[in-house]
Amino acid sequence: MFVIFILLWIISILIIYANPKEYWAWCASLCLLFNGFGGLAAVIEQNFIPFLQGYGNEELIMASRILKGTADIFQHYFATYLFLIFVLLFTNFLDIQIKSKAKLEIVAALSLPSILMLFLYPITPEFNPNYRVLSCWVCVYTLLGCGILIISIIKERDDYTKTQRVLTALFVIPATMCVLWTSYILVAMGYTKVWQINVWVIAVEFILFFVFCIKYGVLGIHFKIERINIDNNIDSAIGGMSIVSHAIKNEVSTISLCVETIMCVEKTSPGMANKLSIIKDSCKNLLEFTRKLNEIKLYKMNFKPCLLSDIISKVINQVAPSICEKDIRIINDSKIDITVLIDPVHVSEVLKNLIINAIEAIHAEGVIKVNTEFLNNKKLCIKVSDNGIGIPKDCINKVMTPFFSTKKGKNNYGLGLSYCFKVMKSHNGSLQIKSKENQGTEMCLVFPVNKVVHVYSKSLPQSKNYHS
Repeated sequence: MFVIFILLWIISILIIYANPKEYWAWCASLCLLFNGFGGLAAVIEQNFIPFLQGYGNEELIMASRILKGTADIFQHYFATYLFLIFVLLFTNFLDIQIKSKAKLEIVAALSLPSILMLFLYPITPEFNPNYRVLSCWVCVYTLLGCGILIISIIKERDDYTKTQRVLTALFVIPATMCVLWTSYILVAMGYTKVWQINVWVIAVEFILFFVFCIKYGVLGIHFKIERINIDNNIDSAIGGMSIVSHAIKNEVSTISLCVETIMCVEKTSPGMANKLSIIKDSCKNLLEFTRKLNEIKLYKMNFKPCLLSDIISKVINQVAPSICEKDIRIINDSKIDITVLIDPVHVSEVLKNLIINAIEAIHAEGVIKVNTEFLNNKKLCIKVSDNGIGIPKDCINKVMTPFFSTKKGKNNYGLGLSYCFKVMKSHNGSLQIKSKENQGTEMCLVFPVNKVVHVYSKSLPQSKNYHS
């Protein structure tokens, strides 16, 4: 039976390993660890103490009872409190407009029932609390935690985050409600042996947890493993790309020199001057890009405050010639302007990749929208959406793998989204992809809110349209 409860400790270790810097992960891990102590207490009571009684060693028997009572205290007094704190942190429920000190005071105040139980019903040396008193606040905390988790799922707009919370709820809520019923409420009613059902519940939950980790990823564990593989592949790809960067730089320098000569010597029409200016800017960006290829591999970024509207407008202007042969409108639909701490060269190149992908996904006519918005006041998103052919469902999880491409053209090498992934990771952000075949694709560059320097609440004058 104790082996079953060790499964909780295995999950506890995996959660910390995958999310070592997340406070919610430590709360979840401790909650599972303390619940596992319930199995330890049962083994001591049913196996270890009877074994020692056969030898009549009263000192060891007393020590075993104290150890058993301590294990019971960890489970019964503190596990539920940690469950509630985990939910509050995992769902960002405490990220409301209150001071950090007030949040800490709330977390401390919620621990009062656990501390009071410790003083009212200590080890004597047996663990013998009033289960009716214990069940009252444990029931409130458990139902409150489950309710907050469910509400956060209903209110969440981001599909990926919502999926993660649904999977977490399916893993957490059934087991938690079962423990509430068998280990607290029924014990308070006089049924002291029903808790053994928890053994089978934990076994089922352990299997469910690993199925979720393998198929979807839950509590960061699957994503952590997958991300390491992608990182290694991208590093190898960028290593190969750096070999040809010198040759690219030479060719771009030649093009740039020719453009400058034409602009200075030849007479050109106003339209031609604008196109030459675009070519010159593109050459400048490409030269800067090739110079920084090796820096990508070393995670080097030159962060500085940049106005997003300037970057978006510049990128749209650069890709405008690509839509000459198609009836495509590119709409800058941002209603807010933001100064954000980023590497402007790399982020511009990432945004250009996404817009070019959108252009290539539209065969003849369509609309591409670029928008900036906040997600739950915690993340900043630059969204590029199109109504093109979309990405097949079985390819969405592969598109960031180096050299994988859904495009059939001879110049498509499958490195664009891999590069985008790498840049966003270097910004402590992420690249999120949502797509439906024959309906369109939405790509979102997600930055942590601490990258935001200033938000201009005044709306932009109007949406800007760029079309052929």
